[in-house]
Amino acid sequence: MTPYEALSALVAAIAGWIAGAVWYAPFTFGPLWLRFTPTALEQIEHTSPRRLAFYALALLASSIQAFTLEVLLILCGRSDLGFTLALAGLVWLAFTASASLMDGVFRRRIAKDWLIDMGHRLLVLVTIALVLGLWPPA
Repeated sequence: MTPYEALSALVAAIAGWIAGAVWYAPFTFGPLWLRFTPTALEQIEHTSPRRLAFYALALLASSIQAFTLEVLLILCGRSDLGFTLALAGLVWLAFTASASLMDGVFRRRIAKDWLIDMGHRLLVLVTIALVLGLWPPA
């Protein structure tokens, strides 16, 4: 991976992280998600350093996704935006949604809660794919 490609992955990671933050914001799906996960608000609000750790962990996760998608694109010979979005969708379906669905069924997770989380994960990956797919070639 060249420094230019690493820069595109870093920008994509930050964009994905921001998109994820907006997804759970009070003006989007945050209030609905909190109805299904009431302890999440308690964990985040009561300790400021812990809240920062949660946000840092979310940025790390977004970075792993962005750099992994960038590596997959390099291995595939890097293609256009359509290919990048299709690859991101397949990665989400195969490795995120299907595994999470299995876990959700066995844990008897509420479907709405699962859908909110899967929408978040898809949005983050699509945002990352948009940045990587629109990034001008070196």
